Amino acid sequence: MQSPSTQRRALIVAMLLAVMVISVLDKTIFAFAGPQIIDELKLTPEQFGFIGSAFFFLYSVSGVLVGFLANRVASRWILSGMSVVWMGAQILTAISTSFYALVASRMLLGAGCGPGTAVTQHAAFKWYAPRDRVLPGAWIHIAIMVGAILGALSLPLLIQHLGWRVGYLMLAGVGLVWLVVWLFVGREGQHDEAPGEIVGGTASYRHLLLNRTFIFITLLGFCSYLPNALIYSWIPTYLQKGLGMTPMQSGYVVMAATIGVIVLNLVVSALSQRALKRGASVRLAMVFPPAIACVIGGIAMSLLGFVEQGVALTITLYLIGGIVVNLTTTFSNTTVAYIAPAKQRGSMLALHIGLMTSAGMIAPHVVGQAIGWEGGDLVKGFELAVGLFGLALIAGGLLALRLVNPERDLHTIGALTRQPDSASNNEPAASQA
Repeated sequence: MQSPSTQRRALIVAMLLAVMVISVLDKTIFAFAGPQIIDELKLTPEQFGFIGSAFFFLYSVSGVLVGFLANRVASRWILSGMSVVWMGAQILTAISTSFYALVASRMLLGAGCGPGTAVTQHAAFKWYAPRDRVLPGAWIHIAIMVGAILGALSLPLLIQHLGWRVGYLMLAGVGLVWLVVWLFVGREGQHDEAPGEIVGGTASYRHLLLNRTFIFITLLGFCSYLPNALIYSWIPTYLQKGLGMTPMQSGYVVMAATIGVIVLNLVVSALSQRALKRGASVRLAMVFPPAIACVIGGIAMSLLGFVEQGVALTITLYLIGGIVVNLTTTFSNTTVAYIAPAKQRGSMLALHIGLMTSAGMIAPHVVGQAIGWEGGDLVKGFELAVGLFGLALIAGGLLALRLVNPERDLHTIGALTRQPDSASNNEPAASQA
């Protein structure tokens, strides 16, 4: 029989997984509603691309700021506030009648969603001892994928039969239900890290941020996020208005890509972990997989963008590229955590994720501009932009293979790390950093 504390933990984790699913639905509905929104509001490709980019204008900034705030404010209240922001953004979108209202609503939603993954993980980890946190972290990642699959299956059907405005209002209602339940059951766990668990000193952020491994693993993540960001804006529109798919068919393509991402991440992560246990270098086990994946994905996307082919081959190349580049996030986060001093691990991860996801500000807008360059041809413009992203992926992957060396840079940072007993001498330097 489970103890009351174990039952409470299970309930809290279930609520956290649910809010991650809701977050993904809130983010992706715009992509599936795109064709209807474009037709109803008479948006140009450039305008639709700008709206897609607007989601990321505050996404990275809020992710970093709230990530730091989570060290001081209870996760229960941060998640409640984020949920209110999501609901407000969905309602604002549902009543929007202009380009500017959509931009404002997407910016608001981005500000609310930016800290989502980090804060949810932080809240879950409070209920587990440090050695037991791998599993809940994996559950949260799976919840994100489940949200993507659920969205791909349900949102196209919902929008097709009830319209995009009703779809947005229904998601706001789902968020309200979650918030009410969370306010009654949400609690903080008691497994915050004890002082003894945080060992070592700190290093200047100048040294950490200008470290070669951090720079080029973050660049790799940035390149991989260029095509990934399009799932929140252009991909369903391209599949439907460009390739002539039905809303459900486009949903099946997105679902297939998501399932592929889950399987590939599980397999490669397991192989990487096994290699590390057998004595492989961190560079071989943690850097080579995402870097090689980005090169492969970049080649697939470059072929999609610059070589004429039929619809079947186009979808195949998209699936190959879209699936393999999604190895990057897990491995890049792990690499940053490996080289960061324990006391600065959270802030370094927040900065890494913020810089990586800033690609989302660029990618949708570039697609809109590329469609304009091609005289309004959605297919040619989208594929041109994806081809350019493919070239960036190849370059980012090759640079990571050549320049990212976590073990070397961990040693360098360790030599620069200031120990706690010299804190009085470190405070001015830390403030300057």
